[in-house]
Amino acid sequence: MIRDLRAWREDDPQAWNSFVDGAPYGTFTQLWQWGELKAGGGWRPLRLCVGGPGQPVAGVQLLIRRVPVVGWSLGYAPRGPIGALDVPAVRGRLIEALRELGREERLATVRVDPETGPDEPYGAALLDRPWRRARGVQAPWTRLVDLGRDEDTLRAEMRPKHRQYVAKARRASVVIERLDGPDVDSPAIRGALADFYRIVDITARRTGFALRLPAYYKQAWQQFAPVGRCRLYFAVQGGERVATIFHFLCGQRAVEAWGGMVDEAGPTRANYLLKWQAMMDLRADGYTAYDMWGLANTGIRQFKEGFGGREVRYIGARELPLSTLGDTGVRLAVGGYGSLQRLRARLRGERASEREETV
Repeated sequence: MIRDLRAWREDDPQAWNSFVDGAPYGTFTQLWQWGELKAGGGWRPLRLCVGGPGQPVAGVQLLIRRVPVVGWSLGYAPRGPIGALDVPAVRGRLIEALRELGREERLATVRVDPETGPDEPYGAALLDRPWRRARGVQAPWTRLVDLGRDEDTLRAEMRPKHRQYVAKARRASVVIERLDGPDVDSPAIRGALADFYRIVDITARRTGFALRLPAYYKQAWQQFAPVGRCRLYFAVQGGERVATIFHFLCGQRAVEAWGGMVDEAGPTRANYLLKWQAMMDLRADGYTAYDMWGLANTGIRQFKEGFGGREVRYIGARELPLSTLGDTGVRLAVGGYGSLQRLRARLRGERASEREETV
């Protein structure tokens, strides 16, 4: 596996996604559709593989953006690279391939934030040279629930209060609705996405987390739904959608990327039944891991912890400089742009954290 490794750019969406589904450290933000979604925001996706003929053992989906003035580009690998990167020879060949790519694409720096911890060979290697610490993009921790166990075991792992709230929502006749499949633009889907945005907008205003424009979530659905890579759940109370979770699906893992609830859902605890029923539905469909995708403020952390599972911490963002000159120019340009954005936010009375967009 580690001899005569060659590098190539993959241009077949199905071949790439097949690799991501089965690769160690694989995740939905390395799927082909995530790159296409980000292309709508000015990034150019590129997929790089390392391995034998048609058989990648490691790879990375890079999002590339040209940095104005300096003439160099910055590459970002959302939750990548992925693959057999616990093997030193594979890691080394991938770094060589990134350096080759840097010369071809005039890439100054590559930023990564893979789902690996400091106790894993891959994670430990990224904490050493030639890598350096970088400003974080994705949350460096999450909570994972093992769905491979039986329902009674999963229920017993929940906090007693959470079990009580799930039962309370059922007694209140809260109904769980699921949407998935290839439909991308019917009146029913448009209405569902409008309700989804209404709910997460209310939640964002209440909690202070960042929110994108409605078109972004619509585009996410249009990219992922036709290939069976996303699922949307609602809690319905008195005929109205009052809570929601948007999931991405990759390999055997389901990831809850976005969600929220309206204030009226609080008394019936509709959001507790929503999460539990979504987990059980995904388990029934063969998914073996449920990823809560980060642990934000104290209230959200406590809510997620109550459903069991284990907390996982990653090493955070790292950078690989590919050109000394280009790296210096890009760092100065990006730093200056960030300072300007923060100044503009202060002048407008906005909180910078609410304006920042993760990739």
